Amino acid sequence: MDAAGWAAVVAGMAAVVGAGVWALSRAAATPRRVHPAESGTQAHVAPGGDGAEQAQAAAAAAAPLPTGRALTRDVFAAAVDAAPGNSNAIRTDDAAYAAIVAACANLLSRPQFQARHLPRRPQLLPRLMRALNDPEVGLDQIAQIVGEDPALSANLLRIANSPYYRIQRSPVESLPRAAALLGLDGMRPVLVAALLQPVLPSGSGPFGRLPEVIWEHTRIAADVATWLARGQRGADEALVAQMAALLHGLGAIVVVQLLRENAHLAPDPVTVARVLEEQAAPMAHRIAQAWELPARFEAALDAPQGEAMAGDPLAGALRAGRMAAALVLLCRAGRWTPEQGLALLQAWCSRQAVTGDIDAIWARLMNSGE
Repeated sequence: MDAAGWAAVVAGMAAVVGAGVWALSRAAATPRRVHPAESGTQAHVAPGGDGAEQAQAAAAAAAPLPTGRALTRDVFAAAVDAAPGNSNAIRTDDAAYAAIVAACANLLSRPQFQARHLPRRPQLLPRLMRALNDPEVGLDQIAQIVGEDPALSANLLRIANSPYYRIQRSPVESLPRAAALLGLDGMRPVLVAALLQPVLPSGSGPFGRLPEVIWEHTRIAADVATWLARGQRGADEALVAQMAALLHGLGAIVVVQLLRENAHLAPDPVTVARVLEEQAAPMAHRIAQAWELPARFEAALDAPQGEAMAGDPLAGALRAGRMAAALVLLCRAGRWTPEQGLALLQAWCSRQAVTGDIDAIWARLMNSGE
């Protein structure tokens, strides 16, 4: 990317992240695309040839990049419908926010709440996990296990025919056909996604849209993390990455249930997003423990919590998934162009030493939203 183009991307990035513009202005204006030319950065390119361009490129390279966590907060805050007359502005001070988080943590830990809202372990999960990790088990046997659950079979075929996973124009109409087309490595992510697909709570009010937005973000993040982890560490690590991402999303949806029942705890959309960020991972741990998942899945839930990569490919894949998912939803909302989203994702991955075919991943994500 040339210096002017990079400066435009950074300017657009700062406009969104600097004060959560997307989340804060959603109620006041219809989202529109922000094109690089609108930032005015090209008008400020100083004459002077290579020296000026190099200085501008160096400044852009040193500019802070948003984190996936920050962008995700913006996405979730924008999915909360504020009450009339209530803006999306941050009005909760640190002390009040700490009290809100403590109250939420206390309520989430109560056995009564978990008995009502903790998702039940899918009945076939243990058998399928063993089958997927057993090199002696063939695809026909896996398809036979899936066929025991009509709802799971239908969900698997739906996902296999979705734009992200579809590998041919004609629809896949049977489990054996899906297995034959996708192969074992292709069946793994589709099957796990189908197994963990939650029944999203419906309802009106400020949280009516939030569960669907959370799960769409979760699905995209899991797909990206799976792809990156497979390329770096193989199919086994890809399965761990996918499970960790999906469990984190399930945890967030349980937290939404708590907030629905205790709406006074989160007085504004930004606080809702902060509570989700704080409490989703602990709740995901509770789900993993209740489901008696292997320790490596539970350990993976902690990998993306900090922002320092520390050379951990799994942590990098999970954080890249979160970043990519937020960028996709920002682009779909019209806040950024796909070109801007790709430029930021490339810059972030480059700076954090996350390797993979980012162009191909982004193209696939953009096509899957059509």
